Amino acid sequence: MTAGTAFEQSKDLVDNTLDPPYSFIEHTLPAGCTTSFRRHRVDHRSYVVISGAVVLEALDANEGITSTRHERLTGWHAPPGSVYRLVNPTGTEALVIEAGTRIGETEVAIDAAALAEPGTATRGCTPAADYLVDKPWGHEVWYTRNLDDPPYALKKIHMTAGHQSSLQSHQFKSETNYVIEGEATVLNGLPAPRDLSSVIDVDRIPVAVHGPRTGWSSAPNILHRVIARSTYTSIEVSTNELDDVIRWQDDTSRGNGRIDAEHPGSVQ
Repeated sequence: MTAGTAFEQSKDLVDNTLDPPYSFIEHTLPAGCTTSFRRHRVDHRSYVVISGAVVLEALDANEGITSTRHERLTGWHAPPGSVYRLVNPTGTEALVIEAGTRIGETEVAIDAAALAEPGTATRGCTPAADYLVDKPWGHEVWYTRNLDDPPYALKKIHMTAGHQSSLQSHQFKSETNYVIEGEATVLNGLPAPRDLSSVIDVDRIPVAVHGPRTGWSSAPNILHRVIARSTYTSIEVSTNELDDVIRWQDDTSRGNGRIDAEHPGSVQ
């Protein structure tokens, strides 16, 4: 294996966004690659494997290394102060999505001990949540559901062919989607009216088609809708105002905000 390398191939998925409120990066790990150890002093990061398999090697509280294998569409959280690296143990390329805050710098070293702070307990990495939210058009998995008041949210969005999301906007939430399989028609870019009783002329909204490894961002107060041309899956990062949804049109007549019946354990 190649030892101690940084991420050799990375793509910033929000580099065209003005002052993005979160980090969102695709990393390519060649077959047999081992990255350097990483540490964030103030930032919280989450990772999801989108193809292949990755072994997470993380420094634990006793300064030993724990190893956890993650397959496609599973991942982990790296809280501030955690020390970890990624290993691709397979003979094929792996792709990993990284999301999180973008406040401070990332420290990198070949030796994990070089990043540990004497007298300070090292915070371990934790598995991402598998919290499933049912939708009329498919489902979502809320990976960051098990974090305490995170400043960002990370989800898997899965929509079945022939379905579409609400035509919606958000007062405060910003979001970025990145398609990993399938194809979607995306309406996105027209400012939402201030009057909630307004009738939307959908034909005025800019339209684009997105396939694997492409995506889009929606700022607050921008109308957007996703239509599944085929069954598709994306990874979405957003700010954490998850109940901030204004539904201008909806195929199942859902109202604004959180729909409790879509969540586990809700009373029907």
